[in-house]
Amino acid sequence: MKAVVLPMDERPPNYRIVQKIGKMLGLEVRLPGRELLGRYMRPGRCEELGRWLLEESGDAFAISVDMLLFGGLIASRAGDVSEFEALKRLELLRELRERNPRSRILLSSIVRRASISVSSAGSRELWERLNRYLRAIGNDEEDEARSIESTFPRGFLESYYRLRSRNHIVNRACVELVKEKIADLLVLAQEDTFPDGPQKCELEILDKLSRESGVKESVFIHNGADEVIQELLTFTSADRQPLSVDLTYDSPETEKKIMDFEDRQFGENVGSHMRLVGLTVSGESETSIFIAGSEVERALEKLEALSKKKKRIFILDVFRANGSNRQFVEGFLNMDLENIWGYSGWNTASNSLGTLLAVVVAACRSTNSGREIAAFYLSRLLDDHLYQGVLRDELEKRIRNVGGDEYRVNESGRLFEEFRDGLFIPRAVELIEKHFYGRPHDVFGGVVEKGSISVTDFFLPWDRTFECDLELREEVRECRR
Repeated sequence: MKAVVLPMDERPPNYRIVQKIGKMLGLEVRLPGRELLGRYMRPGRCEELGRWLLEESGDAFAISVDMLLFGGLIASRAGDVSEFEALKRLELLRELRERNPRSRILLSSIVRRASISVSSAGSRELWERLNRYLRAIGNDEEDEARSIESTFPRGFLESYYRLRSRNHIVNRACVELVKEKIADLLVLAQEDTFPDGPQKCELEILDKLSRESGVKESVFIHNGADEVIQELLTFTSADRQPLSVDLTYDSPETEKKIMDFEDRQFGENVGSHMRLVGLTVSGESETSIFIAGSEVERALEKLEALSKKKKRIFILDVFRANGSNRQFVEGFLNMDLENIWGYSGWNTASNSLGTLLAVVVAACRSTNSGREIAAFYLSRLLDDHLYQGVLRDELEKRIRNVGGDEYRVNESGRLFEEFRDGLFIPRAVELIEKHFYGRPHDVFGGVVEKGSISVTDFFLPWDRTFECDLELREEVRECRR
């Protein structure tokens, strides 16, 4: 099976991780060259990407509308592309359907985040101020809203609402494409926001439109963004029969909690994401997804009990956004559980959820992806836990101490290289040696041989501390059983 993928940008979740999940699913994944996708504040080359799409063929096309129309997620929040031009570019999908009548066309289109992009300390302050203003509007705090509104640059709010309207019109047009059977499926992922934010009316309109158009079952509306293309890869499998998994929360509070940067109870998001990837819930399944996010000790106790009942467990860490709960991860690693197959906690709760679900599907469907899943599990521990949950604060502290900017790390000289070589790599080696070498792990197929794993690459893809990219090398050795 071949999947043609137009990602949202070239960051790890949308490029390298897409490649890895595709391999786990046994797919041939075709991606455009990174040079076409732009970088950070530089948009992708939309016209060239459109031509690239039309020249490709595959069993399925997983397409980021934000890249196709605007040049990526960051660019979709800017005003460089008019409403007219955006809708004109969207028409390319009709030609794509004509050329590929039997292929699945799967779309991802983002419902704009509440605030603006952040690319510096100054823009972060404006991001926070706009969030306060929008919260005040949502809570009918008129005096507070007027007070904050007076501090914005002239024309700022007018531009903000104009661009929201443009993106909303695009999302409505995407629903129409599903209605006309140009697209088979659409995910409208609500990016960073909060309850009663500016998206509320937009989501109600989109939901009503999908229902009235008779395509409700093919249009998914939930929190998320960067994970969507990963999840869409599960649709390229020849076998889309539902898979059953056990679903266990550490507490009812976690299921009912509205997570940071989201606008509904987390259980709603879990249900929608699981339907998207074709997972159903059954307590009889030997595969369990364990969601932890309330109280560490209770979560560890429940996980230990669960490990005695299930063949394999995938852990979702939603104690906080953007990284692990250190106490929780160190706790379950010290338990030496042999049947942990996956972990995710890299960004928002729904981002982390989507990544984990795609890997669960791969594990349930494929009999030849064990080594890829094992390496991915370890890479998530090093990224989501060691970097995001433990060491990122130290890197940002070092940057502040030299008067640097966490959004322009290279301007601080060799500070990052010193952090990487003197702190991150040694701690990564220590984690691997302590918790993996000489120990039995079902996902690795037995006891992991000493010296068989190394970190070959670790860098900041957008030169900001917010996300990292890393690559592992695993020497092929027979695991002792």
